[in-house]
Amino acid sequence: MPLFVGAISGTSIDGLDLALVEIDDDQSQLVNAETVDFPMQLKSRLTELAGAQGDVVDIGRTSSALGSFIGKAINQFLKNSNVNPRNIRAIGSHGQTIHHFPRTAEAFSMQIGDGARIAEISGIDTVVDFRSRDIAASGEGAPLVPLFHQRLFQSNKSDRVVLNIGGIANVTYLPRGASIGQRGFDTGPGNALIDAYVLRVLNCRYDDDGAIAASGVVVAELFDRLYSDPWLRRFPPKSTGKEHFNFEYVAKAIQSLELEPNPSDVVATLTEFTARTIADAILQWCCNSGELIVCGGGRLNSHVMQRLRDYLSDFNVFTSDSLGIDGDFVEAATFAYMAHLFVNRLHGNDPQATGASGSRVLGCLYPA
Repeated sequence: MPLFVGAISGTSIDGLDLALVEIDDDQSQLVNAETVDFPMQLKSRLTELAGAQGDVVDIGRTSSALGSFIGKAINQFLKNSNVNPRNIRAIGSHGQTIHHFPRTAEAFSMQIGDGARIAEISGIDTVVDFRSRDIAASGEGAPLVPLFHQRLFQSNKSDRVVLNIGGIANVTYLPRGASIGQRGFDTGPGNALIDAYVLRVLNCRYDDDGAIAASGVVVAELFDRLYSDPWLRRFPPKSTGKEHFNFEYVAKAIQSLELEPNPSDVVATLTEFTARTIADAILQWCCNSGELIVCGGGRLNSHVMQRLRDYLSDFNVFTSDSLGIDGDFVEAATFAYMAHLFVNRLHGNDPQATGASGSRVLGCLYPA
């Protein structure tokens, strides 16, 4: 089968995920995968730009730096995998989302990571900019994973919901025996609010295994203020990002309280908010029972996982790893698949998920 490489830096900006995938019309097989840490300076630049207003020079230079980093990382990844670059049909690089504004008069979604540099450094055809064509067709530009989720996880025995908990959480609903994912959408925050708060206030990269949240108690007033967010009640299709769910979002809610809560209680509240909004979205817009397959970094937070099980008691909740699919690399493998779709001129969006006016071929090619 042809080989493709997928590359993505997700909303958590915790590293570059790479996946080497064998793909044909009927099958996908993950051959190898790796997460490459960002140099501190590059990570800092990406973090500053994500969801914030950036100078065009900063954006351009950071995009160039990220493109060079991705190209070099792929070269080393293929060397580590004992694969000749000439055997790679194409790279699908999502890059790093820094702005996502799908519902505006001049809608756009911006992912940086210069595709020209990736192609130049790797010598491999490189496909980038997967969201713009869907947005041009009046879609949200996200989520783009439902078609790949359907390929990996469709069951003839049970209704399934596939949940990815990255910085933002998204779900794909796969009714039993259906030929396509019937619905996919963002549910709201995944790790984004927890990570932003513990980094700024506790100087931690993340809440390891949910230990901080487990040590605190939910602050009802803070939870209620967060839970009143009108975005949560918008009907799908819908998508979001760090423009909406960020540290300032949390800080504003805390400032409205009479007393500032203990940090561990804030983390407990943010964790509860994340789990509750995911569960609400599944029950309201997917199904009431079945199997919930969890992938992404948030699956490693046992406190989040337990709260999901509590809220979704009629679901069998388990991770994609239980099916032999590494939950850290489903998204990277998705963009290998998106490259496969592009080179074969097949549509890469699910209009039921994005709201686009029809199916479209997604991506732009930088030839080797």
